[in-house]
Amino acid sequence: MTNSIRDEFIGKEAEIVRTRNKQLLGLKGKIVDETKNSFKMLVNKRNFREFKVIMKQGNTFMIGKKLFDGNKIMKRPEDRIKLRD
Repeated sequence: MTNSIRDEFIGKEAEIVRTRNKQLLGLKGKIVDETKNSFKMLVNKRNFREFKVIMKQGNTFMIGKKLFDGNKIMKRPEDRIKLRD
């Protein structure tokens, strides 16, 4: 996977491309908040928008044009930014 774990994710569009939960596969939305273990995403439904909290563990995300393994980005955003690639 090509990525930089130091990237800032808040405000970027994301899609779940690999997951064990088939209901989440293909889910797209804008990341509005991030914790150590999850993303809060604003997801467009048919006639409305809703917030969903998506766990990082066990999921692979396409953020921008980069793939991120959720297990490898399970850190607080402020700690992850300090890491070396």
